[in-house]
Amino acid sequence: MKHTVHHDLNDEEAKSAVLRAMARYCDRYAEYAPSIFWREERCADLGLSFKGFTLSGRLELRHRVVDVEIDMPLPLRMFNRMAIAAIDAEVRRCIDEAHRERARRRAPSAVAQEAL
Repeated sequence: MKHTVHHDLNDEEAKSAVLRAMARYCDRYAEYAPSIFWREERCADLGLSFKGFTLSGRLELRHRVVDVEIDMPLPLRMFNRMAIAAIDAEVRRCIDEAHRERARRRAPSAVAQEAL
């Protein structure tokens, strides 16, 4: 299963959003033992146990794109759409949060400029 999430964040904001999404996912779905191991600055290995199966995958941060690929065993492929929807929703939620944080950081400087 491959999925790509497009975004308009810079590289640092994108990695922060992905880390936040994975932390939430790990908290919310702790019973599935999700894991993430960063093997490089922009590439991570993913792991998950579901219905007695161990799933592995990869995550890659590229410019304006987050690529997720999970090796789904044949019996679990019927859950592909659900998995993609869950991954997409969580990453997009964290991207939206990154947009709000960016706006908050810019807001004080805009107010200061208007005062001048």
